Order: sequence, then structure tokens, then C-alpha cells
Amino acid sequence: MQKIKTKSFLLIIPILIFSGITFFIYDLIFSTLRFDPSKNKNSRETKYSYVILSSENEILSKLSRKFKIDDSEQKIPLFLKNSFISSEDKRFYKHNGIDLKSISRALFQNIRSGYVKEGGSTITQQVARLLFLNSDLSFQRKIKEIFISLILELKYDKNQILKLYLNNIYLGSGAYGVNEASQIYFGKLIEELTLSEIALITGLAPAPSIYSPFQNIEIAIKNRNKVLESMYLDGHISLSNKNKAIKEKINLNYQTANNFLNDKLLINFILNETDKKIENKDDYKFLIIKSSINKDWQKSAQKISRYVGPKEIEFALLSIESNTGLIKTMVTGKNPSVNEYNRVTSSVRPLGSTFKIIPYAAALIEGTKLSDKFEDLPTCWKSYCPKNFSEEYQGSVSLIESFKNSSNIVPISLSKKIGLKNIINLANSFGLGYKQEFEEFPSLAIGSYGDNLLNITNAYSAINNNGKLFRISILEKIESLDNESIWENKFISKKILDLKVTKKLNKLLEKSVKAGTSKAAFIKGKKIYGKTGTSDGNKDLWFVGSLDNLTTGIWIGYDDNKESQLSSGNAAYLWKKFMTEIFKISTKK
Repeated sequence: MQKIKTKSFLLIIPILIFSGITFFIYDLIFSTLRFDPSKNKNSRETKYSYVILSSENEILSKLSRKFKIDDSEQKIPLFLKNSFISSEDKRFYKHNGIDLKSISRALFQNIRSGYVKEGGSTITQQVARLLFLNSDLSFQRKIKEIFISLILELKYDKNQILKLYLNNIYLGSGAYGVNEASQIYFGKLIEELTLSEIALITGLAPAPSIYSPFQNIEIAIKNRNKVLESMYLDGHISLSNKNKAIKEKINLNYQTANNFLNDKLLINFILNETDKKIENKDDYKFLIIKSSINKDWQKSAQKISRYVGPKEIEFALLSIESNTGLIKTMVTGKNPSVNEYNRVTSSVRPLGSTFKIIPYAAALIEGTKLSDKFEDLPTCWKSYCPKNFSEEYQGSVSLIESFKNSSNIVPISLSKKIGLKNIINLANSFGLGYKQEFEEFPSLAIGSYGDNLLNITNAYSAINNNGKLFRISILEKIESLDNESIWENKFISKKILDLKVTKKLNKLLEKSVKAGTSKAAFIKGKKIYGKTGTSDGNKDLWFVGSLDNLTTGIWIGYDDNKESQLSSGNAAYLWKKFMTEIFKISTKK
């Protein structure tokens, strides 16, 4: 009996091993065959190639779309294809995913040199690693890589595999794929790259951080020259082409290196807005997108953001052209190339005293005069007993004086008299109260509820535009490669307030800047209409103000909502600094 059990056990072991291997292979085959390369987490889907222009027709960003795997008509540029094949996998078109000759040669070279001098992985193996695995140096991972490579060769043809590789290979500085590398290092579309530039990008593949031209241009050029030499020896380029490429001066896109205008969120916002205007994105291979961004103003705003301290505190700025609704400047954070969170559109924070303009507007609509008197004294509404920020009270005070000193008591009294429901309806007509639904609580009147910088800035922009609210847009027009018009801004607006009311509101805002809580934004000789705002614990610091036809909002605060040691005066001062710089206003006494 014991012998039978032993024999049975010995038979079970190979069955289990065989079953495990079979399941392992089946799982690899199934997961590889059903894989959708467009959903790769490192692959940023780009339906079309594009050029984004500023309002002055200067280039803000260029990006080629990634190669479409199933589009046989979309060809890989010849120099680009040959540079990677020559540098990374000379026998690419001859092997079936695994190149035993290359592996043997690499093994021999590495043993002879005493260190890992040469890799034996094919381009197909690198695709397997990029899309399915990681870079762990383990026997198990290598076995998986070999199996996946063989399956990929069955599923795709060679050009499709090369497209997968070129779309996903990491080339440093946040670039996944040659299209993003072309944009980041040279500010060009793939088709615009020279042979020299292609060779430099190709030379990054083995170790992007070591060979980065932003870090060490000499090493990058040395590696470029190796790629060119390899292409020449393999017969892909002529001797004259090689020599010309070696002599060519490398002109890097230092705009990216210095992080100026390297705001992926700004570019993504422009692209998302573009997508909304195009019915079928697949119909277009190339778009010329004219944005409303003023490139010089954008640079100035990004520089100013770096003045804000301490280090962890964040900053956002938005400028809107009041009589068109066009966004002229958008800074989403102090370091948008690293911290990819859009504080202009996504951050919903208590508006503080910037919201007070709404109950005052409601009062003026009801016929209240700027000279009418109100009681600014400690008051309770049931259990709610708000205080003025300064804890100073003016007693009997005119409407304009109460706004100048940012009373908390008067706007609550106004909202109780007019009705909180009416305040909410008016706020909604300004585009406020949709990010966070407003409720009928007294604290609403003094900005306890939240919204984003985009909406509160546009509300003030309407007041600056005689009560006419425009639909916000960052786009002027979209055209095809042959300049065929695809979409053009129609500048849609609606009238919210009549002229008499807006004139009175602007008197309130001008007084606040000239002699009130917003005086840090005052510029001698200029009419400025604006208001500061502060939430509890100085967690949110706001200033929204208008000068001429431009309305600009600034927010300062911590992303984790902790208290700060700054004041809304800091936001007003930075607003002033931005205005004096972009309008070239002298502030010398």
C-alpha cells in the first residue's frame, strides 16, 4: 500500500508541474493577445498631431501623434526607423522576436570585458518589457519576456512592433515615445527632425538619464555620433550625410529645460477644449490650434509664481479678457511640470470675501443706494454669531464704506433682507455655485462656500464688462494643416446686470482697492476694480481685480488645506506685480 501511495505521489508531481507550465503559458498568451496598446498607462493618447499657437501666432507647443498600429498607410520616417534598428537591433527583420546570435555575441562581449557592455534584447523583447513587464533582472522575468516576444511576433507584423516600440520607449525628461521626445528636446514634430536630432534621440534609449542633453550635452553628442557611425556602417546613410549630421549644431528646446511654458496641464486644457469642438477626432491627422494665451504674459505669470513662499504653498493665476471671455494667462501651480494638479479648474475652495460682491449686487438690484446706512455691530442669527475679520465694528455705516472695510455683518444682513434664495440665484447666473452647491445658510453671504478660480474670475470679468458674462474660452480658432477652418469662436455672452448696477459695483470695487482691504493692489494713476478674500485660518488667499479690459484672479494656499501665515494682501501684491510687468507700468515714486 505504501508503494502505491509513493508511486501515485511521484506521478502527481510531473502532472502538477505540467499543469502549472500550461497555465503559465496560457495566461501569457491570453493576456498578450487581448492587450490594447492604446490603453498602456505610459502612453498618452494623441488622436492627431498638432501645433498650438499663442494669440500672437507664436508656437506654444508641438506634438506628433503616436504611430497608429493598425494604420498601414502611416509610415515611420526612414531615418528614424533605421537609426533605432541600427542602434538597438540590427537583425530586427531577420529574427522571430528572439535573436540567439545577438544573445550569444552579447554574452561573449560581456564575459570578455568583465561587465555588462552589450545587451542581447531585441526590439520585440523591449516591447514585451515596456508593455507587460518591468526591468527586474530575474530568470522568471526573462522567461516571460521570451514567451511574450514570440507571441507578439505572431500577433503583429514587424512595422507594427516597431511602432509599439517607438510609441512607448522611455527617452528621459518625461518623454514616453519618440513623438514626445521630439517635442521635449527640440520643440518639433517628428517629421521636422533632422538626421542629427534623430540620432541624438536614438542615443538616449540605453540610458536616458545618463545621456540627457539637458544634463550633459557633450555625452549626448558623443552618443549621437556613435549612432550615426553605426547607421553609416550598416549602409543606412551615406558618408556625406553622416559628416553633415556630425557637424550640425544641436539647438535644444531650452524652454522645456527651464520649465517655462512647460505646463502640461495648460496644454492638456487647450487640447481637451479642442476635443470638445471637434465632432470626430479620428477625421483629423493634424490640427493648427490658435489659443488665446499671451505667451509673454504667461512667462511673466510663471516667473511671478516662483516668488510665493514658503516652498510648499501653492499658487494659481488666471487672466480673462473681459469683453471676449478669452483666457489670456493660466498658471495652474508653481511647478506644473512636476505637480500635475490644475488649481484653476479643479481646486474648489471657500471664496471668502470675494463672494461678497454678490449680496451687494443683489442689494443694488433691489434699489439700495451706495449711501444707505447699515448697522455694522456684533450680531447673532440664532446660534450663528460671525465677527468682522479685524474684530473692529463701524456702527452705522454706508453701503460703500462697509464694502471698503469688508464688513461681515452687513452682507449677511443684506442677504437676510433680500433672501438667501435670491442670492443663490444671482450667484448661479454669474456661473457660481455649480462646483459646490450653495445652500441657504447665513455664512454663504461671506464666502463660506467654495468654487474655483476660473468661475470667480469670470464673475468679476462680467462686472468689468458692463454686466455681460461671456462663455469662457481658451481657443480662438482651429484649422486643418491646409488652413481649412474647422471651428471658430463665436463669443457667446448673456446680460446679467444693467449698466447702472455695474457702475455702482465698480465704485465699490474701486474704493476697496483705493482705500480699503485691497489696497495692496493699488497702482497710482490707474483705475483698479478688485476685492481680496480670505477663508478661516488664512487657508485660502484670494484677489480678483480688473485693469482696463483684463480681469485677473489669484489664489494662494496649501493643497492639504492647512493654515498659512500669509494674508490676502500677498495675493493683491502679486496681482499688482503681474499687472505692472505685463502692462509695463512704472511704480517708481
